[in-house]
Amino acid sequence: MKKRANPDSEQNIRRIDTKSRAKKQTHGFQVHFLRGKETITRLFSDSGYGGKEGARRAARKFKRAAMSDLPARVFRGPMGAAKASRGKRSAKAKGKKKARGR
Repeated sequence: MKKRANPDSEQNIRRIDTKSRAKKQTHGFQVHFLRGKETITRLFSDSGYGGKEGARRAARKFKRAAMSDLPARVFRGPMGAAKASRGKRSAKAKGKKKARGR
């Protein structure tokens, strides 16, 4: 399993903490889903939910509710990935075409 950049992050829930030197500070949890053409993103700010744990609880509650409303996730097989990359040439293929003098 891939290590998360921020240990406070979970699946579909990201911890957002801006750098201390930034002009505007953002601290909270972002819930993000992508299903087909539909994207759902919502930020739960620490200040709006009484701190880090309150924001985390609200994000988890929203995630459970949103997952029940969304369609099931569709995984593309090897053929689906090939269709998605159709029409794109690799750098190697581009180099061969230039080498022929076209």
